[in-house]
Amino acid sequence: MAAVLIAVFVLGALVGGPIRATIQPSSVSLPDQVANAVADRFEGKVDRAALERAGAKAIAAQVGDRWTTYFTPKEWAALQRATEGRYSGIGIRVRATDDALSIREVFPGSPAAKAGLKAGEQIIAVAGVPVSRRGPAKSREAILGKDGTTVALRVRAADGADRTVRVTRGDVTVPLVEARMLTAPGGTKVGYVELDRFEKGAGDRVRDEAQALLDDGAKALILDLRGDPGGLLDESVAVAGAFLKPGTVVVSTTGRTSPRREFRADGDPIPADVPVAVLVDRASASASEIVAGALKDTGRAVIVGERTFGKSKVQVTQETSDGGAVRVTIAGYRTPKGTDIGEGGVKPDVKSVDSPDTEADEALDAALARLATQGG
Repeated sequence: MAAVLIAVFVLGALVGGPIRATIQPSSVSLPDQVANAVADRFEGKVDRAALERAGAKAIAAQVGDRWTTYFTPKEWAALQRATEGRYSGIGIRVRATDDALSIREVFPGSPAAKAGLKAGEQIIAVAGVPVSRRGPAKSREAILGKDGTTVALRVRAADGADRTVRVTRGDVTVPLVEARMLTAPGGTKVGYVELDRFEKGAGDRVRDEAQALLDDGAKALILDLRGDPGGLLDESVAVAGAFLKPGTVVVSTTGRTSPRREFRADGDPIPADVPVAVLVDRASASASEIVAGALKDTGRAVIVGERTFGKSKVQVTQETSDGGAVRVTIAGYRTPKGTDIGEGGVKPDVKSVDSPDTEADEALDAALARLATQGG
């Protein structure tokens, strides 16, 4: 009898109460049934919104695709800022070494520009902690912060003189495109175009900057997609179209709910006889890989750098009622020759890795050398 009583007690504990308290069949969705039951009956305090966000995260994760996800309102706002190239910081690009952050570029009008920082100077300490002790990655993170806060930087000028610069952080927008003229071995002028991200207008900006450099005497072009995480599919087609003959297939997509579709170059490309090199690295992803893959497959450009990230999925994003968003993978894409970039990324024609321990940009130098041999 004792054994029977124990069994009944344990069963009661598992069921959670008398039968009349169980959830009855309902037209309400299963996630809502669970959330309602917990919110209405749990003995402690319950944050209903947090329950729903956790459920949304779990639903997106259940399909087993790393790119399909739910973003909370805070995450979605941060992602939108990042997609637009906006962040809170001081507005510089740096190259890291073991003991310093070398300033490559100071964005016009940025907090760094207002504080008098200049390209070529080195940041050797952030908030009193040497870069050599904290490390370059964490030192870069320490420079970021909330608008209106101040960070003290120990800066070394080209002549070796050190000074402390206090910079008030602010809202920074990274330039979409940067362009300048370079010189290849032998004296050939080469136009350099760096694309930060594939947001609206990227294709037009790349094409306009490339043409302006050609008009200024460039005989070859470099498109730098290193560190570019991608963005809009249409803009990847537009960027590739700045170099490809109209009608050329740039990429094709296929998905369970999306029939196969080919995206073709359209517009007014630069002359086909202008040599082009594309710089990529392990952080070049998605739209960057579409462009690199298309220009490689069509023979329009030489790819220089490292094997790319390897993301061959297309997503759509739908905002949710809570101010967040859900991103869903709807298709996979392939290069003009049918390569699935997700299986190893885009392989460079010329392998070159930029060393963080030197002032030189080895990958850029490799691209310039290759263009020089092509008659650029």
